[in-house]
Formats: sequence, structure tokens, C-alpha cells
Amino acid sequence: MRSLRPLSLAVGLLLLGGVFGPLAATLPARAASTTIEITDVYNPVAAADEWFQLYNMSKGSLTLTGWSICTNSTCVSLPTTTIESFSLAKFKASALTGWPTSGMDGANDMLGLKDQAGKPVDSLNWGVPVTTWKNYEAFKDMLWNPGIKAPDPTANQSFFRMALASDNDKPTDWLSNVKGQTGGPAATATPAPAATAGPLTNTVTPTPTKNPQTGGEFPFLLAVGLLGALTGIRYFRRGVTTSRNL
Repeated sequence: MRSLRPLSLAVGLLLLGGVFGPLAATLPARAASTTIEITDVYNPVAAADEWFQLYNMSKGSLTLTGWSICTNSTCVSLPTTTIESFSLAKFKASALTGWPTSGMDGANDMLGLKDQAGKPVDSLNWGVPVTTWKNYEAFKDMLWNPGIKAPDPTANQSFFRMALASDNDKPTDWLSNVKGQTGGPAATATPAPAATAGPLTNTVTPTPTKNPQTGGEFPFLLAVGLLGALTGIRYFRRGVTTSRNL
């Protein structure tokens, strides 16, 4: 009878170790604390209608203070903006102070993002980058040669990232569209309100996410079941011993 007690304890500890060991090993890696990426760029003929979207792919809200957005020729400050976790913020480019009056070049240009320290965070470019661009040196390690193919530089074109959370950091991660190709407006990778005239309007759009699976549920249930079986055996044997004594 007493020999079952150390056996039960040893088996219990072994099973618990088997549960929490795989559980710790299968937990997903922690997301980066500050990860903002460009997801959409609308490059119309009318520069006043240009806009772009940023996505916060981290697990906490981020406040962009002192960040800037750059074309091939200039960098302008972004307004202080808080983007919730896994959400989007849309910016009307022409409302930013210092944005080029002619807008972005439809055939050959770039859009790059810098953090509060002036460090390049993300970028995309269409056409072939030019070494004489004012911001070429700052973003040269991120630029593609050639970049995304501009579908029609003389039309209302848009560029949008196919995967919000991750991609291969290549031009093929992006799709482009032109108003008139499909009979509708330029496409976007994620839903966003239409650009409006007047002051800058930032819109944050929640993006649903799924809770990651840890893979530790089955071992835990198995451990509980085995411990229960050992306890049942213990009390069964006690009952047998009692009946014999009687």
C-alpha cells in the first residue's frame, strides 16, 4: 500500500514535466515591440487625392511621435498618431506639411518610413531607383532594383501589400491596380475610408486576429487522467485490504 505513494508522486512529477516542457517549447515567439509597416499607397493623377496607410503589427498600441514619411525627394513629419495593436492608420498625404505639390512620380518613385530617431523602418518603390534621389542613401538597403512595376503612370494607380503580418520583402509581395482595369476604383489591400478634403484625417481600423494554439492541451488532459487512474487504484487496493481484514 505505502509503495504506491512514492510511485504516484514520481509519475505525477514526470507527467507534469512532460506537460510544461512541450508547452514552453511550443509557445509562439514574442512579437516585436515596435513594428510599423506601409500597407497601401494610392498614387492618383491628382496629387491632392494621394494617401497611404500604416499598419501596427505589434501586440501593443504604438504612438508615432517624431516619425516621418519620405518620397524620393523629401521627408515630411507625420502628426503624432496612436495606432492600436493590429490596426491601420490612413494618412492623406497632400495634407501633410511639406508634401510635394506635384505628388509622387507615377513612373518612378518611393515611399519610406522613418522612426523618431530618423532610422528607416520600411519602404517600397516602383520603377527603378535612382542614385541621385535625395533619399536614396537613407533607404538604399531597402530599395528594390527594379521595384514594383507601375501599371500605368498616367492613371490612378495603387500599390498594396498582400500579407499584413509578414512577407518576403520583395516586389512580388505587392500587387498594383489601376482604376478602369476592372471597371471599379483602385483596389486596396485592407478596407479604408475614402480620402476627404480638408485637414488631415487619420483612421484606425481594427484587424481581427486569432489566438495562437500552444499545443499543450492534450498532454495536460492526459496527465490529469493518469493521476486520476492512480488515485483510483490506490483506493481500490485499500478497499480490498479492508475486506480481507474483515
